[in-house]
Amino acid sequence: MPFQRSIKVAFDKTSGEILEADDVFDTAKNSFELRKRYHMDEVELYCCECDQKLNVSNSKYDRLHFKHQPNAPYCYLKEANLSQEETDQMAQLYRGKESARHKTLKNKIAEKLSNIGGVHSICVDDTFIYDENEKRRPDAYCKYLDKELVFEIQLSDLSLRYIYDRHDFYQRKGIFLIWILDDFDVHGQRQMERDIKYLTDFQNFFKLDEDSEPFRLLCTYKYPFLTDDNKLLSKWIEKSVSLQQLKFSIGSCQVYYYDYGEKLKVREKEHAKLLEKERQEEIKNQELRRKIVAEEKATSIIENLRFLWKNKSYNFSSIEEQMENLDEFELSILNESDAFKPNDGQPRIHHWFSIAKKGHMGFLEHMIDSSYLEIDLNEKSKDNKTLLTTIFENNAIEHKMWLLRKLVRKGYMLKKEDETILAQIETDIIEYESTLLMFRLANVLNSSYIIDELFEHKPLICIIESAKRDEIIGYRYQKNQWIAFANNAIHSYADYWSYIEKAFKSYGIWEKLMLLDKKKTFQKKLAKFHATNPKQKIDCIPLLNALYPELKKEESEW
Repeated sequence: MPFQRSIKVAFDKTSGEILEADDVFDTAKNSFELRKRYHMDEVELYCCECDQKLNVSNSKYDRLHFKHQPNAPYCYLKEANLSQEETDQMAQLYRGKESARHKTLKNKIAEKLSNIGGVHSICVDDTFIYDENEKRRPDAYCKYLDKELVFEIQLSDLSLRYIYDRHDFYQRKGIFLIWILDDFDVHGQRQMERDIKYLTDFQNFFKLDEDSEPFRLLCTYKYPFLTDDNKLLSKWIEKSVSLQQLKFSIGSCQVYYYDYGEKLKVREKEHAKLLEKERQEEIKNQELRRKIVAEEKATSIIENLRFLWKNKSYNFSSIEEQMENLDEFELSILNESDAFKPNDGQPRIHHWFSIAKKGHMGFLEHMIDSSYLEIDLNEKSKDNKTLLTTIFENNAIEHKMWLLRKLVRKGYMLKKEDETILAQIETDIIEYESTLLMFRLANVLNSSYIIDELFEHKPLICIIESAKRDEIIGYRYQKNQWIAFANNAIHSYADYWSYIEKAFKSYGIWEKLMLLDKKKTFQKKLAKFHATNPKQKIDCIPLLNALYPELKKEESEW
């Protein structure tokens, strides 16, 4: 038999002593003296765990040891294949069971239990509990109401294997196991202390309260709590509790007084709520600090704007730089400030344009052009006037057409009433028609860059629009002067002619030109164009493609 299956201790019923293998087999003389006495029936050796008879057996090296008899039923010591360390721990455990302290404790437990109502069938170290072929003998046993309780007294180190063996065995039987830990330090660093500490989520540890006349246990339990500065900590508390105060976990067959695992979850939720509350308060404080900083920056910008208005300055670069350095939140604070809210019901943009004097052009242009100020240029005044009307009515404002172009570039939508105002600003009928056309086309574009291109290529756009509408616009030609119109177009805009020609053909003007060109003047110019083949410009392709998608051309087609 392997050495690890030998039995380190045996109980001699003739003498009532525990025999330790290391002592009685330390010399050959002692070994064979015990073997001789065993065979003469002078000693009766029994297993301290299962109470079965043991033999004194030898090995091929004449090494004697205790051994269960052949075909002996299950025994933890025989079947568990214990390590040398575990074997030594078991020997120490059984020696402890015969100590005066161990006997005192189990007898006190039985005596105190006998005085509690509902407790009966008390046994002390003389009853085996069976589970099929396995059996265990607890230090004390009783029935309490409808439950079975066993008490295991621990005076020495226990291996994790032994702890789980007892735990699992009694759990299978539906019996509640209470460890009586006589020498146990919850702060200790022994492996046995750590093993028992984390055996269950309850983390309750019991020892007999010997100072109490009735049966009570000193329960040491872990108590989670929150500090004043919201830290989640735990501390150990010791309390004397009665049997009636104990709780019984049916599923795990565990006895406890204080449910640390459940209380910890409650404290963790409270802790999380407090942390969230602190987080929200910190967010509010951060937002408040951020708002204060944003308001200070907004105030600085507004004061600078007022200074520039007062001094009729044109230098707004520093203001733009200030706004460029604002983040999105700071910009929102600036735009929500009172300086940009209606003044006595009048939108600020109307207010500024209505009171502007000569020299305020720089300020007005900045209010229109700024990419950071959220000013609704299409908002009407409190008396329902458009911004163009407000501008027109202020005689101190110069360059009204220039301002209108800037307005349209920034999204100003020309209203019907604005066309009347425009006619008063642009009195030449031809210029009025072409300018009105530009503003109407600008309203369908969504890019300020393309709008700038629109005004820059105004003559070219008027040519294409004339072809599209079959009506000469923006040029001083009579309605039937299409040949003169076309001759001017191919002469003056030869570098855009390919696009103009495509427009003439697509909109049906080409056939009209061929019919009207009796003197072949247009065809001669066309032939000259193809002979010289001037390079075509492509700078306005995005503009033309946006306005006339039906004529869309790629750069490679030019």
